[in-house]
Amino acid sequence: MRLQDKVAIITGAASGIGAGTATVFAEQGARLVLVDRDADGLAATVRGLPIAPEHVVTYAGDVADRETARGADALAGETFGGADILFNNAGVMTSGDFRDVDENAWDDVLNINLRGIYLMCRAVIPGMLARGSGAIVNTSSVMATLTEPGYEAYTTSKAGIIGLTKALAVSYATQGIRVNCICPGWVDTPMNQRLAAELGGLDALTPIILKQQPNGRMLSTREIGNAVAFLASDEASGITGAALYVDGGSSAAI
Repeated sequence: MRLQDKVAIITGAASGIGAGTATVFAEQGARLVLVDRDADGLAATVRGLPIAPEHVVTYAGDVADRETARGADALAGETFGGADILFNNAGVMTSGDFRDVDENAWDDVLNINLRGIYLMCRAVIPGMLARGSGAIVNTSSVMATLTEPGYEAYTTSKAGIIGLTKALAVSYATQGIRVNCICPGWVDTPMNQRLAAELGGLDALTPIILKQQPNGRMLSTREIGNAVAFLASDEASGITGAALYVDGGSSAAI
């Protein structure tokens, strides 16, 4: 119960890593504010949580909209007294020939993946400073540093997350706020399931995973959630400014 009575805001909580991490946080005693633009998905996540109904609330909104950040932070304050933990996980991916990526597609990826983190951090940090403590964990990716053709927008956004994480960690290191990020590899999420479908099915994706991820399988969202819970907990009190690769060995392989 390393997160007992901690209040955590989790973005992108309607599915994938966000939903899996919400389950881990609930099991470890946290009180949750779940954020996503998919209201139905949020409701489904809540139904699956091992948590008392009064210990979880939801906020439907787009993290690229500053009102979502302000609203989620206000909801955490009104319901539970303020956020101790922020897990910035909402993200999208686009791929294809760089020449075919128009400005709207580029902006969408950067706005959700990077601007969303900026807005959420801007909203919660004042309250964390007032309370003298806080833990922020951001979702970057192994593709921040190891990429492949056609992912320029995604890679740029995820590299920016590592930079923002380090900058915030240094800025608030003496004021009780720790800021870290995780860099997942292949994870069993709807995003990767959609990619498998585009490639012709999981059978077509499996050889790519075997080549790129030495453990030879997708990680579960619970495995990612366990890493996030550790970084958010007091057990990681000496860790800030770190990029933790939770990638089945991808970042170590050729």
